[in-house]
Amino acid sequence: MSFGSFYAGLSGLQTNSSRLSVIGNNLANLNTVGFKTSRVTFEDIFSQPGSGAGVNGAGNPQQVGLGVQTAGIQQVWKQGSMQATGLVSDVAVQGNGFFTLVDSNGGARFTRAGNFTFDREGFMVNPAGHFVQGYTGRDASGSVVPSGSLSNIQIPSGLTAPPVATGVFSSAINLDANATVDDPATALDESDTFSTSLTIYDSLGSKHVLSLNFRPVDTSGNGSLDEWSYEVTVPGDEVAGGTPGTPHVVNTGTVTFDEDGLLSAPTGNVTLAVPAWNNGAAAQSVEWRLFDSNADPLMTGYAGASSTSSTTQDGFAVGQLRVLTIDQNGLIAGVFTNGVTQELAQFALSTFNNENGLLKAGQNTFIDTNSSGAPSTGAANAGGRGIIRSNSLELSNVDITQEFTDLIVSERGYQANSRIITTTDSVIQEALNLKR
Repeated sequence: MSFGSFYAGLSGLQTNSSRLSVIGNNLANLNTVGFKTSRVTFEDIFSQPGSGAGVNGAGNPQQVGLGVQTAGIQQVWKQGSMQATGLVSDVAVQGNGFFTLVDSNGGARFTRAGNFTFDREGFMVNPAGHFVQGYTGRDASGSVVPSGSLSNIQIPSGLTAPPVATGVFSSAINLDANATVDDPATALDESDTFSTSLTIYDSLGSKHVLSLNFRPVDTSGNGSLDEWSYEVTVPGDEVAGGTPGTPHVVNTGTVTFDEDGLLSAPTGNVTLAVPAWNNGAAAQSVEWRLFDSNADPLMTGYAGASSTSSTTQDGFAVGQLRVLTIDQNGLIAGVFTNGVTQELAQFALSTFNNENGLLKAGQNTFIDTNSSGAPSTGAANAGGRGIIRSNSLELSNVDITQEFTDLIVSERGYQANSRIITTTDSVIQEALNLKR
């Protein structure tokens, strides 16, 4: 009598026990961020010919199985649900890809869990202290370049945006076509002058008031307005060579309008040469733009009160980091107190030809192997990689209903195989009792 049924039953106990262990691990990690459930698949063990002839009369093989073994334990990489957290450093991948990490030994690790924080030096890390990797190099315009070598993402809490001196300004101004000009026969100046001002910034980020002063002029002597003269000034006590209490003139000129009230001269923008400032800031050249991007004049000479409807300029003071934002491309940008938005870094995501070839390294991380293939690393939302969801975490994809169903099935499988062993034992006992 063969003892094969003993070992077939034993193999059933072992494989179902392994499946119970996997199910237990899945349920234990029900609330683990970014956890991916595993499943066990079985396969039969190579069969041996049965007793007697190897084939029957029809020529079909007669085989007896040797039991069951584990074919594989696979990760199920389906997308987990998203949980909104409200924390900007919490991020999730929707789609393919893993966040790229570097541990304290410089080894690469990969994770779907984006519950990151900043350490005392401003490095973005996971709960185990592994450094989050990304692109931090920027081009001449300040945009992050999502290529090249990776580095640790670092955003110090005291980060500042440096000041930028004003280089361009514009004002939408209307000068009254019916403005009164000066009567030269009187000692008083009856002209309806108009002044407007705006704030500009020097190279150190200090504010200064730039004033535009307009005066209607009668050039023909008929008592009617022909053109406007202007002076551009800054406070005299703020510039080198200036006189305290007296505005320092940085530019003068005239403006004229056609019969439709549109600017006819100057025909181009005006450049102002501002001298060095007394606070140590350098001299600067400021362009006064009189025309918009469509070449339409920003200054008009319509009948109506002289007024300024809007002003813009491109300078700003030094700014402190106020808040971080992360877009779907994984681009991390800082919004500063001076209103400037500056790109700081971009997450790097890695994909693999065979995700099931990754080796679990604990702490919600994986390491690559020959089976997984080398990582393909790049920016999110490119090259088949997923998008980044900020202020969110990817939850475990464990399905409780499925796990408990599998638990029952595995329990019954274990019980059935134990019955094989006890039944075989009883049969052998009966065989041993035949000699009595």
